[in-house]
Amino acid sequence: MDQATQAGLIQRIADLLAAKSTHMKGGETRVDAARYVDPARFALERERLFRRHPVAVAHASQLRDAGDYLTHDGTGTPLLLCRTEEGPLAAHVNACRHRGTRLVCDAAGRNRQAFICPYHGWTYDNRGALRAVPHAYGFPSDPASSLRLQPVMVAERAGLVFAQAEGGATEDVDRLLAPLRAELEGWRLADHVRFQPQDHVLQLNWKIAIEIFLEAYHLKFAHARSIYPIFFDNLGLSDAFEPHVRGVFPKRTIADALARERGSWALREHANVLYFLFPNTLVLVEPDHVGVLFLQPADPHTTALHTFLLIPEAPATEKAERYWQKNHDLLLGAVMEDVRLGESIQAGMRAGAVREVRFGRFEHGLRYFMESVDRRIA
Repeated sequence: MDQATQAGLIQRIADLLAAKSTHMKGGETRVDAARYVDPARFALERERLFRRHPVAVAHASQLRDAGDYLTHDGTGTPLLLCRTEEGPLAAHVNACRHRGTRLVCDAAGRNRQAFICPYHGWTYDNRGALRAVPHAYGFPSDPASSLRLQPVMVAERAGLVFAQAEGGATEDVDRLLAPLRAELEGWRLADHVRFQPQDHVLQLNWKIAIEIFLEAYHLKFAHARSIYPIFFDNLGLSDAFEPHVRGVFPKRTIADALARERGSWALREHANVLYFLFPNTLVLVEPDHVGVLFLQPADPHTTALHTFLLIPEAPATEKAERYWQKNHDLLLGAVMEDVRLGESIQAGMRAGAVREVRFGRFEHGLRYFMESVDRRIA
């Protein structure tokens, strides 16, 4: 993010502080609660947003060297991604072309130039070519000459890896990221390394899992004993970069920035900058690290969450390890406070306790998200 943009955002926050208000846009919005529980609606979202749409699936550091690979099931189609010897990434459907057996069962690994089907030993290189068929005389069609793993679109942008289970091209990723790509690249996410990756299963709809991050209205109550003392009550900026949302949540120390010359204002020092990258990724930029959350819908009431920090370099000392662990625990603790409340929302909706929900004028980030979802499944 360039300095002019940072200064402009800080000035907007200063104006809101002076007015004793917060960022509002539009009117109150009412939303049918069925969108969070209806199986048909969920199936449509998963098909159009997670199978036929580019989705962030990894950080670049997970596939840094030739032979690195990982599997991913969050789109509903099992995927296998790997770094080829030539350098580019390759992605395929993780299914042998013989009988459809899952080719790779490991979550991730290194130094693999070949993948051998555990059922009958058909062997593929990491570009997807079929290299060996045991007892090939039984297949007069000579599958090794014509079959390869089913390819999947994959692209590496701004330090993240995107894939699309069905159709698509790398140009689709470029179009998707265009509104925010310059800002994202400015944070140099590709130069970071992952710290403490964790997986969680959440008992809520994937959209609720996104929405709990897109407003500051809940901070005073949901995080009263954790992070709220660092922030203001219901103060934040929420801007649409269709289909994405950028949120800025200022800390009380922002007064220190305002006391200095505008040319020295540094947003990251005095606010958390949150990027929601449609449809499934949250990137939280903090003063010296970045939190990343990937959300993967399983059914209308269940969502898989994969989290990690991005830090400048791997910890070299116990002191560094403790420092980054403390930051990790603070973020994850706040996330789990939100998740518990989100799960209570889901339980109420599932029981029919509410028929509609309301987004206030300062919850317009949620409205932006809802409208982006609706446009892409229409």
